[in-house]
Parts: sequence; structure tokens; C-alpha cells
Amino acid sequence: MIVALAVCALGGLWFLIRRHIELSRPLAVLAWALIMLGVVGVIVATLVGRFGGLYTFLYPLPFHGNWPGWSTGVFLIGLVLVNVGWMIWCLQMLGAVLRAFGGLRGALAWDYVWHRQAFQAAGRQPPPPEAFPALVAGFDGLIAGMDATLLGVSLLVRWLDPRVVINPFWAKNLTYFWAHTFANLIIYMLAALIYVGLPYATRRSYHISVVLVIGWWSSMIFILTNYFHHLYMDFVQPGILQYFGELSSYLTAVPVTAVTVFSALMPVWQSRTRWTLGAIFLYSGLIGWVVGGIGAEIDASVPFNLHLHNTLWVPAHFHTYLLGGCLLFVLGWVFLLLESRSARETSGIMRGTIVALSFGGMIVFLLDFYFGGAYGVPRRYATEPAPGPILAQIATVGAAIMLAGFALAFAEGLRLRWSRAIDRPLWPGELREEASHEG
Repeated sequence: MIVALAVCALGGLWFLIRRHIELSRPLAVLAWALIMLGVVGVIVATLVGRFGGLYTFLYPLPFHGNWPGWSTGVFLIGLVLVNVGWMIWCLQMLGAVLRAFGGLRGALAWDYVWHRQAFQAAGRQPPPPEAFPALVAGFDGLIAGMDATLLGVSLLVRWLDPRVVINPFWAKNLTYFWAHTFANLIIYMLAALIYVGLPYATRRSYHISVVLVIGWWSSMIFILTNYFHHLYMDFVQPGILQYFGELSSYLTAVPVTAVTVFSALMPVWQSRTRWTLGAIFLYSGLIGWVVGGIGAEIDASVPFNLHLHNTLWVPAHFHTYLLGGCLLFVLGWVFLLLESRSARETSGIMRGTIVALSFGGMIVFLLDFYFGGAYGVPRRYATEPAPGPILAQIATVGAAIMLAGFALAFAEGLRLRWSRAIDRPLWPGELREEASHEG
């Protein structure tokens, strides 16, 4: 789930940055191929080799299971390949942003924030909004990738030589630092689709601001430091890190809610928004991002964490912002592109049916995770205690309804794709010209 949405984010952001500077296609294909090869390795290890060390693969669990040793090695090699592909993409993206916008100072819009008058007097322009997700993903992604490389090599050496001993707590910190950062960066990368897609839906340009820039500076730091809330129960962790993890977890919500979400909602006010499927999916993704973030903030609070962290509450919040946020951003972007090129439009009945099935089923599916967590149903249990089984049955019904809605959306996307192609303005410059002409 995480890698699939990561590939969507990598491709979407690569496409947007390529509008400003030339990017190497062979390098992008190499990164994609390595990630896909790693995914195949993980699938073979789990479905064929029955590897059961979970996606967190906390040491020493992968080496003490009732599965063959080769499946552990294939799983670890698969993850290493995913990480190598990810780092190649991060290097390319970070290098492209630095070249296109005048080095780190220019990419951070430092002079735009601190020397505003001189910056404007010189006729300079700050980077476009989509450049900041690319910068943060490239920078933070490389740091997390180096962490994962150290961890991956250590675990592979342990797999090859069982005499090697690794400090479990050291491995746990590295594991959660990488996994949490990687998963978090997906939704931050997909925010770029909001910045570019919103003008098409609202017929208004998305403007850069000092608050937006500082918000992304903050996110660059908080993304790397809020993983500590996964280790509250590890009493040997230095106390200062636990306090820092809780503070960082709270602060990371400020740039998201007060900057990106709020600024995304403002253009709708008194606008001529075309509520197509693309626009509906994009805006609904903002809701999933906020709701999933609130669930995460609750879990990041120590008193609640003691009761919720090893329950279904955790998959509740990350399924919400990945399924109800990231996936909807991707679908929204895809439909915006299709709608901009198709002579046909989605009928109101079809649009309403897709929305009702997709979101209705999704709400039922996700709520059962939250109810399970609130009732203390543990995660990672083969057999769940009550009320886990009944909640799972209800969630299955919700998932089936949701998938029916997504199937209709897929069919509608194919219909738009195969219809007669036309050209509609999609980019902000064209929208300004259209608005001026209509005015």
C-alpha cells in the first residue's frame, strides 16, 4: 500500500517539476524499475516464502520465525532495492530543484522571506508551490534513505552470518525513523497535485506566500523528528527524546492544517468551482488528511498512546490518510487530466453514484478500525478478541461497497479517456489569461 502510493507520488511530482527543468528519463525509469523489483521480492518472500516478520521487520523477529531463511533474505533484499530506487529519485529531484531555483538559498525562498523588498525590487520570483514538496521530499528522503541503507546492510550481514549481534533498540530507532519518514513524505509529495490541480477546479491561481514557505521549512524539520512517538513504551529511550517526539508530533500538524489545507480551501470561496470528479476527489482527500492526522495526534499523546498504540487505532489513522487522503489526491489528479482532454463530461447521476459508493463504503470501512481501537482490539493478532470479529465483518461490507465505487470510477475514467480529445486550459498561466478574457 505504502510503496504503491509512493510510486504515484514520485511520478506525479516528477511530472510537475519537469515542467520547470529537464529531468533524466532513463534515471527515472531506473528508479522505478528498482522499486518494482523490490516489490516483487517482498511479494515472493511473503506469499511464497511465508515471511511473517511484518512490515516493521523489527530485529530480531525476522530471524526467529517459522519460515525458511531464504524468505527473510529475499524480503530484506527487496526492501533494499526499494530504498535504492527511492534514493535515486530523491537525488534527481533534489538536484533538479537546486539547479532550477538558484541553489539551496533560492529553493528555500530565503530572500523572499527575509529580504522581501530587495527581492521584489530585483524582479525575482520565488519557486512555485510545487517546488517545496519536491525539495522536502528530496532532502528528507535522502536522509531517511541513508538511514535505511545502514539498517539494511546490517540486517543482511546478520542474515548471512548468524553470529553477528545487533542492538535491537538501535535497529528499532532506525527502522521507525525510515518507515515513518517514508510513509509521511508520500502525502507531502502529493500536496503538489493540490497546488497545481486547484487552479483548474476553482479557476483561480494558487499564489505563493511567506506563510506557505515557512510552513514547508517547518515540515522539513518535523517530518524527520516526529517518529519518536512510536517509542513511548520503550523505557530505555532517553526521556528528552520522548518529550521532543510528542512536541514535534503536535507541531507537525500546524503547517498541514494552517497552511496547506486552509490555503486549499480559501480559493473555493466565491469561486466558479467546477465540481467534477477530479475536484471532488481532491477536496475529499483534504478531509481524509485532516481526519487521519487528528487520529495520529491523539495516538501521539502519551496518555492516549498507552491505551491505543498497540490496537487497531494505529492502522485506523494511517489507512485514513493513505486511503482517504493520498489515494483520493491521485484519483483527483488523474480525473483532472482526463476531464481537461475529454469532450465528454461525467453525468450528475454517475458522479453521485461514484461519490456515494466510494465515500460511503470508505467511511464504514475506516470507522470500524477506529471503533476497534477505542474498544482495545489489538493489532497483529491472528485471532482477534471481541468485538474485533464483528467489526471486521462490518468493515468487509464497507470495503466491498467502496471497491464498487472505485470500479465505477475506473470505468468512467476509461470512458473519458476514449472520448474525443479537446484542449482545455490546465495550468495557472492559461487560467489567468482565460479569467482576464472572460472579465
